[in-house]
Amino acid sequence: MKETVFFDGIIVGEDHSVACTVRATKTTLDLDPDAPPEFSDYDIVDSVATVRLPDGDCEVLLANGYKIRCKLSRGRFLWRV
Repeated sequence: MKETVFFDGIIVGEDHSVACTVRATKTTLDLDPDAPPEFSDYDIVDSVATVRLPDGDCEVLLANGYKIRCKLSRGRFLWRV
């Protein structure tokens, strides 16, 4: 089963940090309800974050404990999952 979920997060990079909201796809297996969910298709939905940070490498620290590496280039995040 797939569903869209939202996480609070913090974007950290180039000596800056900015709070953000991240949208992701959560996938669970119907055959094994005890299996941990998988998350994919991350997207920053907080546009203020893209304006405040300079281009460069950064990490997104999510409230669910995940840490995602990415690169900010011209206001767009390129994910390195």
